[in-house]
Amino acid sequence: MELEGKKAVVVGASRGIGRAIAVAFAREGAEVLLASRREEALSGVLGEIASFGGRAQGMAWDISDCGAAEEKTALCRELLSGLDLCVLCAGVIDRAKPLAVTVEEWDAVMNVNFRGTYFAAQAMAKDMLKNGVGEPKGKILVISSETGFQPSMMPYGASKWGVTGFTMGMAKYLFPRGVVLSVIAPGPVTTDMMNWKEGDSDAFPSAFGRMASTEEIASLAVFLASKKGDRIAGRPVFINGGLDW
Repeated sequence: MELEGKKAVVVGASRGIGRAIAVAFAREGAEVLLASRREEALSGVLGEIASFGGRAQGMAWDISDCGAAEEKTALCRELLSGLDLCVLCAGVIDRAKPLAVTVEEWDAVMNVNFRGTYFAAQAMAKDMLKNGVGEPKGKILVISSETGFQPSMMPYGASKWGVTGFTMGMAKYLFPRGVVLSVIAPGPVTTDMMNWKEGDSDAFPSAFGRMASTEEIASLAVFLASKKGDRIAGRPVFINGGLDW
């Protein structure tokens, strides 16, 4: 198994990409701590992981509460008795046009996607730097979006532009210190964020004529989290079916 013995946190694990990554990590042998704004929302994925003998538990974490990031990170280490991997996948979307965005809409998206993700990554990195000798001391995987290269989509695209930017800078600082920070930038994925529902056609104008599945994103996350991904840091890894952004 690629992640046997690893202690992993997946923030935003109740649905979509985060849920698929949590399940994939557990299948690959990791002990997984699932986090969501509402802990009760994790019951379905916890049951799925338990069904194949995986090890998982849940906790509440609203990453828009930036002041709680270090406290929540310390709790993650305590609950897992260690901390090797962290996936930051919590996100919200608003499709307002640039000249129609309100302050409230802007803040609601930025506080989770950009501000919250930054301070969660910062807290996780500071904690992982305390790990003993080893290469690496820990890995942080941030889920951005190819929409970060379409920042005219306000405020979601702008928030992901910011995420991609800070992860590139933070990764450059962390890598020589032993923490690997990687970024996945998916294109359209079959999630409810894309208004996709089970049973819908997922036809899409990509090279493969469809959206990516959440499991395909999760497979990439497993690769990056494993030893095979030890040298991949900072630059976004696109998984977008050949779409021209």
